Amino acid sequence: MIKLVRQAPTHPITGPLGEVAKVFAGLGVSREETIERPGEKLPVIGVRDLQDGAITEARALDTVGFPDRARADMYAVELNDVLLTGRGTLLKFGLVGPETVGAIASGNVIVIRPGASAVGGALFAILSSDVFRPKIEVLRRGATTLLSLSPKDLAKLEIHLPPLEEQRRIADLVIDTQIAYRTAIEAAEIRRVLARRLIDARLFGTNQNH
Repeated sequence: MIKLVRQAPTHPITGPLGEVAKVFAGLGVSREETIERPGEKLPVIGVRDLQDGAITEARALDTVGFPDRARADMYAVELNDVLLTGRGTLLKFGLVGPETVGAIASGNVIVIRPGASAVGGALFAILSSDVFRPKIEVLRRGATTLLSLSPKDLAKLEIHLPPLEEQRRIADLVIDTQIAYRTAIEAAEIRRVLARRLIDARLFGTNQNH
């Protein structure tokens, strides 16, 4: 018996987001349960963990006890998943890297998992762009202090994807840009700490450790 292999398309695709990616909300947990809730402690991604396109590393995330590990694993993020805020005042995005794989998406976060015809980095670039972001903002409902976004509504949004090879090139550029940005931020923070110590030494004659 010959098994047919479905080839990913090499031409542009236009259609609902839900046809090129799986769109779902994370698992509902509260931060109040992080200490008291029994079960295996697993890292959980919340809204505050999405920052400037990056996501907090799994080892630095808050942990929550999950009595049913199998159910929790259904909401574990995978490499190149795109995350965005499902509830909150600000619409924020993140692209899952190796350092966050396996963490559990909370109920306030929406996961967009690319299918065979989509590349996560390219989806991230499109959805978080100044052109596409207003389309998502229109779908958010609720009070001005706490807006919510439905995964079903998001999945219906029309999206235009370039050919797969172009998507890969865009994704590489997105990842390179994020690495360069984080490296620059870390370097700036190191320089600020060193400068503060030098200033303290000049002012007080001692090298202060903060």
